[in-house]
Amino acid sequence: MKKSLIWGLGLVFIVSFLMTFSATSSVFAQEDTVTIGLNVPLSGSYQDQGEDELRSYKLAIDEVNTKGGILGKKIVYVVKDTQTNATVAGDNARELYTTNNAVMVTGGSSSAVAIAQGNVAGELKKIFMVGLSHSNATTGFEDNPKTGESYQAVNRYMFRWYNNGHQTAKAMASTLLEKFGKDAKYFYITADYTWGWSVEKSVKTVLEAAGCQTVGALLVPLGEKSFVPALLKAKMAKPDVLVVVEFGKDMVNCLKQANSMGLNKEMQITVPLMELYMAKGAGAENMQGVICSEIWVWQLMDKYPGSKEYVDKFKARYDRYPGSAAASAWMAIKLYADGVTKAGTFQAEAVAKALEGHRFTVLKDEERINDFDHQAVTSCVILEGKAPSDMINEWDFFKIIGIVPGEKIAQTKAENPVVWKEQF
Repeated sequence: MKKSLIWGLGLVFIVSFLMTFSATSSVFAQEDTVTIGLNVPLSGSYQDQGEDELRSYKLAIDEVNTKGGILGKKIVYVVKDTQTNATVAGDNARELYTTNNAVMVTGGSSSAVAIAQGNVAGELKKIFMVGLSHSNATTGFEDNPKTGESYQAVNRYMFRWYNNGHQTAKAMASTLLEKFGKDAKYFYITADYTWGWSVEKSVKTVLEAAGCQTVGALLVPLGEKSFVPALLKAKMAKPDVLVVVEFGKDMVNCLKQANSMGLNKEMQITVPLMELYMAKGAGAENMQGVICSEIWVWQLMDKYPGSKEYVDKFKARYDRYPGSAAASAWMAIKLYADGVTKAGTFQAEAVAKALEGHRFTVLKDEERINDFDHQAVTSCVILEGKAPSDMINEWDFFKIIGIVPGEKIAQTKAENPVVWKEQF
């Protein structure tokens, strides 16, 4: 009986010890990690870009962890689908910050989605590293063409490497003016939300100031399947240049329909913001001759060592080339790691201060983040769609016809008079 009692007490002690050890190990494990939220479109119009972002986020996080993490902490991540929907994206961000205790959330695509997440980050005083977002509003002001209202969309907890509409417009203007002159007529088909408004306004402003004429502009809802009515109006207006301010699957549908109607033989088609998976979706025949721009293309691996290293790693893991959406994800992780390392802490205010004015060399030459609006000063790559016979592989859609330096196209503080409400 005594032996049974002693054995029983011993078993209780062992179980209790193991439970305590397990709980302690769990605490230690949590203390040795830090959570980041990956909030990307895995459905909706920008799904292809979201999937490419996610590949790159995982690659970047694995590389950081292999090198010992950030401040000795390994990164763990939680993935959520924005559905290319601003409301869903904002709700996801709130859950990632509060329920999952994320120290930072990052993602895109779509500028409305980015701004929704940034609003939550500002409210909760947490860092948000913007992924793919091109609207001026993401690091500046949102102008609603329907109401005429304007407000500051950016807050001090948001940072963006991806370029904006202002940078793209200034970069593309020299090419368009050189090719089509100052008397050219332009027609715009534009996505009806903050990104589309922002880019159309930026391109119009630069071209009209040079003397070009706008002969029509139509807003089209996000997710539209048929662009035929808009394209028919463009055809009737007889512009020299058709500007397609559409992104993701919407751009693919618009371009395919334009070419099927023969518009590519009647006018030059230009897409201010292109992305590799959009070109892939449209196909080489439809991309031929299209003038466009990107912040980064994989062909820059022949020019910059950082791009070559990144492309080689991405291709080795996924057997494909990364697009600019993926590059934006790579940069978000790299820049956040830089900010935390410089600050010596994960505390959001300290990280934000460390990233303001930060200079870095990752995928290109040296770049920097403005302290006054948190926009990166980065170059813009001007592209023209190749003939299918000139492609060296299935991902080689473009020839680079120009690279415009970041300092030449960046907004000044006077042009983007952001005021920080948060004083650190």
